Amino acid sequence: MSSALFSIASLSKLSRAAGFSRAACSARLFSSAAESAATSSATTEESAPPPPPPTKLFVFGGRGFVGSHVCKEAVSSGLEVVSISRSGTPPAVREPWMDQVQWLRGNALEPRTFEKHLTEAAAVISCIGGFGNNEQMMKVNGTANVDLVKAAKAAGVPRFVFISATIPNVPGIEMLLGGYVKGKAAVEAALAEHYPESGYYLKPSVIYGNRVVSHSLSLPLQYLFKPLEAALKYAPDEGRKFTGIPFVGALFLPPVNVEAVARAAVRAATDPSIPPGEMDVYTVQSYSQ
Repeated sequence: MSSALFSIASLSKLSRAAGFSRAACSARLFSSAAESAATSSATTEESAPPPPPPTKLFVFGGRGFVGSHVCKEAVSSGLEVVSISRSGTPPAVREPWMDQVQWLRGNALEPRTFEKHLTEAAAVISCIGGFGNNEQMMKVNGTANVDLVKAAKAAGVPRFVFISATIPNVPGIEMLLGGYVKGKAAVEAALAEHYPESGYYLKPSVIYGNRVVSHSLSLPLQYLFKPLEAALKYAPDEGRKFTGIPFVGALFLPPVNVEAVARAAVRAATDPSIPPGEMDVYTVQSYSQ
């Protein structure tokens, strides 16, 4: 149950200024967690050993299109990765990196199915989302993720990243996708409330890549969207001027490679130098470099 549709971003200057390698980002995250634990232990009796700091990256919806790429990117960055999904199993088409992920079963709408594990989480990335009727979309995109944000906060998880979406300016879109639009907005508001200093929401537009449907079927979306992304890169500033125009503006929102989305999400989860809040489509797109 993972997806993200639309988005807008550009933080390449910040990315270059940060100058962190992926491994360094992980070290910063874990050392920060360790410092926090050490500070907390100072207030307890000297005889009581401090609890071990959390070290794992939890990916909700890690079995899906975006979520599996996030897990793969996190593994390649040297992180301990836990995926939580309703099935608790890896994607159908197996790859070597999957053996390095802990696959657990859980339902974001039922915190009791996963909250006991969150004490081990240094960060959570939620890739949960989907389509259907408005009631279903509100439940999947909104309620499930808002409940997850609250559960993570209650468990003391230091950082939270959400794969949201950029909604194009198309009059009447809320009539068709009202549950999707309002659901994503509700999660962004929950992050602002519960994670004002360490909450992130990525807002890509169309996410493309090789979407595996089954062992014998995959959809190579890159052949359709990669040329469009490349064309819009030639004049990004000019393209941004048109994105707000009803109907037409949607054509100027650059598609984003799923690998760039995964890199941006893992970076947000591990690099404390990145400002909290929104990462628009151009910022996310910058991670494709």
